[in-house]
Amino acid sequence: MREPPPYAAVLVRLLRGPLYSESGGAWDLLLRHRRQVEGWFADIALEVIVAEHDGLAFVRRRRDSGDAEGEVPRETAAVPDLVVRRELPYRLSLLCVLLVEELYRFEAGSSDESRLVLDRGRIRDLVQPYLPRRTNEAKQADEIDTQINKLVQYGFLRPLGAEGSEEFEVMKLLKHKIGAEILAESLERLKAYAAGTAAEAGNDHE
Repeated sequence: MREPPPYAAVLVRLLRGPLYSESGGAWDLLLRHRRQVEGWFADIALEVIVAEHDGLAFVRRRRDSGDAEGEVPRETAAVPDLVVRRELPYRLSLLCVLLVEELYRFEAGSSDESRLVLDRGRIRDLVQPYLPRRTNEAKQADEIDTQINKLVQYGFLRPLGAEGSEEFEVMKLLKHKIGAEILAESLERLKAYAAGTAAEAGNDHE
C-alpha cells in the first residue's frame, strides 16, 4: 500500500476549511511542505493562499494574474468546483463589508490586541443604520442575529466562550474574501441600496 505524504494532514485540513497558525502542528507542516502542498492543489485547479502575517491559509479556485475577480482560466474551466462559491444576500453582504471595514480600522489603530472581538450588540449597531427602520426592533434584532449565526457557520465569526456566547472574534479570513481594493466600492453600493430601500419604505408610509 502506498504511504500517504508527510503533509497529508494539511491537505485534509485545507479541504475542510481555513487553516490557522494556532493549529500548531498542521500549520508547521504547511510551512515546511508548502511547495508540495501548493503543487498538489494546483493539480486539481486550486491555489493555496498562505497569509503568514495573518496566521491563516485557505484554498480557492485558481486564477491567473490579470484575471477578473471570479474569472476562471480557460484551461481549468471544465474542472468541477470543489470549493463552494456562495452568492450572499444583501444583509449578509452588508454585514461582511461592515465587519471588514471594522477590521481594517482596528488593525490601523494602536491597540495592543491581536484580534478584533465584538459583542452581539456592537455588531447590531454596525448594521442597523443601513437597514429600513422598523417599529418592531426586537424582530429586526432577531433577523440580524440570524445573519450573525450564518457568518459563524461560514467561519467569518468565531464565538468566544461557551455556546450562546455574546462575543465574537472577527476572523481575518474576511479580509481575504473582501479585499481592500473592493471594500470602498462595496460600501458605496450597499449604502446606495440601503438609501433606496429607506426611501421606498418612507413612501410606503406616506
